[in-house]
Amino acid sequence: MTDHKETGRMSIAYKTILLTLLPEAEVRQSASPATRLAIEISRHFEGQLTIDYLSPQPAWAPYSLITSLPGQMMAEQSQQLADAAEASTKIAETSARDAGVPVVSKVIALDFLALVGRAALRAQLQDIVVIDGGSSTLRDEREIVEALLFRSGRPVIRVPEGGSAAIPEKILIAWDGSVPAIRAVREALPLLHAAKSVEIVTVLGEKNVTDHEPAAKAVHYLAAHGITATETTLHAAKRNVAETLRTHAVESGADMMVMGTYAHSRMQQAVLGGITTELLHKTPVTLFLAH
Repeated sequence: MTDHKETGRMSIAYKTILLTLLPEAEVRQSASPATRLAIEISRHFEGQLTIDYLSPQPAWAPYSLITSLPGQMMAEQSQQLADAAEASTKIAETSARDAGVPVVSKVIALDFLALVGRAALRAQLQDIVVIDGGSSTLRDEREIVEALLFRSGRPVIRVPEGGSAAIPEKILIAWDGSVPAIRAVREALPLLHAAKSVEIVTVLGEKNVTDHEPAAKAVHYLAAHGITATETTLHAAKRNVAETLRTHAVESGADMMVMGTYAHSRMQQAVLGGITTELLHKTPVTLFLAH
């Protein structure tokens, strides 16, 4: 296990890790990709793992004047949700204990809107949040990710199906010099320090980045933390920024992409920007997101 006190260059580490689990079509027989990565991060940095299983409850329909069938159906559905939550949480908790990681877990069963708020609240005093990507049966999974990012202030690692459970060795930083990008780099420092290769990628073509901090300054900043990084400039050409980043991440063999997230207002609620949204849907690489 890495000793994070052996050098003055890097004294920070993730000590409180939150694994947020969502309902899936079928209960897994083994730990999910996000579960495995959250456990490995906790083990590597000697941290405490908290598991939150978010279980949205069905809206209770009123009993019919003739039959109680609607109520019975809701009760059966609630029991199925409770059974799935218990089974999934047990698998994750057992996997953590088998790895020697201290763990606590909680099933949060609320209506969806209340659940979103509670998820963000519980993330606020965590160093980092880890969540599975694309496997949940929730149609509004993106709303959970948005709440975790914008309402908790904590970085979120989204692990795709098939994502690596190991501490990433090759990390790509999507750089535009903006405040969110700078924040993402700062939040990712423990993982960047543990990586064998760090590449800072700037994509030109869709927006002007001349008013922001250049990648060279990010290289210098990371060097001050004992991290060696390289610079790459790509041109979007006929592809958009998201597609350019996704293609480069896959072709370069990156294990993780670090990026800042932008928020747009929709009915006075922060929602993810277009590039982040597209990457969430289609990127086979683990995403480290910070706002």
